[in-house]
Amino acid sequence: MSIDSGYFWFRLFKTRGIGPKLLASIAKILEAENLTPETLPRNPSDLSARFPELAKILKGKIREEDSEQVSAAYEQLKEHGIDIIYPGHPDCPPDILGIAPILFVRGQQKRLISDSITIVGARDVSDKGIRMTRDLSGELVGNEINIVSGYAEGVDLEAHLGALEAGGTTTIVLSDGIKHLRQKSAFQKFNWDRDVLVVSQFDPDTKWSAWNSLERNQLVCALSKVVVVIESGPERDTQGKMSGTFITAKAALDLNLPLFVVDPSCLDNAPKGNADLIALGGYSLNPTDGVSEITEQIFTHLESV
Repeated sequence: MSIDSGYFWFRLFKTRGIGPKLLASIAKILEAENLTPETLPRNPSDLSARFPELAKILKGKIREEDSEQVSAAYEQLKEHGIDIIYPGHPDCPPDILGIAPILFVRGQQKRLISDSITIVGARDVSDKGIRMTRDLSGELVGNEINIVSGYAEGVDLEAHLGALEAGGTTTIVLSDGIKHLRQKSAFQKFNWDRDVLVVSQFDPDTKWSAWNSLERNQLVCALSKVVVVIESGPERDTQGKMSGTFITAKAALDLNLPLFVVDPSCLDNAPKGNADLIALGGYSLNPTDGVSEITEQIFTHLESV
């Protein structure tokens, strides 16, 4: 088969010994040298002579005996409507190279670079938290904002559904391989091809794991301009279990993204995590005026960057 950019990056992704850091390094070399995969020398000697830094990274890693298996896997992805977003792709978000250099997507991939806001929160969200999530998602999509979340029970699911029911769009960020995606019953009435983008940073065959869920949280943030927390437990509960919502919120702060946290007083049982996140630098959010508060802070944030 002819080698296009998608296959080139997929081949590297599937190569043992090449992880996200090396993929990012390769991308930086190609950009610095103004190269594309199609223009790279195919002969190892020519590659070493002209681009020694790149040749050093690839030396001994690319095995010809793996090519048939990788080619078959690549074609299978195409047959299932799964696309690969790679460094230099026109729909590749600008700030994900150090987080997830390769993305596997299904749906309207241009949504990756649209105006998006992440909404996250607890799995055991309160009834009031559900209403807040639905209302906020609906108002935001009315302002042509795409809603990003992690497809977990609770706030994530309500954020996705709130966006779709208001006639908007949503991005689902998976913590397993995209081939494991299962359409939940509440979503079956919606037009997935048009309104839902599914994204995974993991090998398409990867099964769910708690570690992947934690790793995925950075990407959930990086695909957005703002992160909103509806309800969060403390960073660790009494048994020492870490809160995924809290970790996601801290990732937003680390990425210098505006973080909005629903004011605990607006909820029946004030979540401790909400107060802690506000103390760490999150903006206290009154859901009644949520959209205008978020819009105003985005403008202020962009002026200061």
